[in-house]
Amino acid sequence: MKMTFELPPDLVTRLKMKAAQDGAKLKDLIAEACRRLLAEEERPRKRKPPGSPFPVIKGGKAKNAEDFSPDRVDELLWGGTR
Repeated sequence: MKMTFELPPDLVTRLKMKAAQDGAKLKDLIAEACRRLLAEEERPRKRKPPGSPFPVIKGGKAKNAEDFSPDRVDELLWGGTR
């Protein structure tokens, strides 16, 4: 299907350069970019639990042997002023 739309000149320049580097036609490059965008939206996104103020960190051993006792964690998070 043929479509007409406007793109910023700097973007068009970059797209043309990318197509030339890949040895592809500009229309094929744009079509592939659209396919990838739509496929990305179909995949479920990872989200942290609602209301969690901290990032979710998956288990594993610490990289160093630093003490992470409750007192040390309190000191790191709150400066030990509690």
